[in-house]
Amino acid sequence: MYLREHNNIILHIICGDITDVDIKNDVFIIKSEQKNIIDILSEPSNYNELKKAFEFFGYNQFEIKQTEKSLTDEDNIRILNKYFNNEVIVINKK
Repeated sequence: MYLREHNNIILHIICGDITDVDIKNDVFIIKSEQKNIIDILSEPSNYNELKKAFEFFGYNQFEIKQTEKSLTDEDNIRILNKYFNNEVIVINKK
């Protein structure tokens, strides 16, 4: 709710799909198998927005972890192509 209210719609949607979470020693742990999700959440501006959201809900610490069964970029492209009729265009930033 915090992310949506602060116009962080993409983060709101991504976080809404994450179901593998844990709390250990007052640290909120976010886990995902998908590398692209980890990359998006770990990007500095997104990470800072998540930090604000977690602080709003009383968590001063959180971690983002990639679990063992992560999909490769190729796997993600294959999945996207399946849903978008093979029209996905990949642009690599250097």
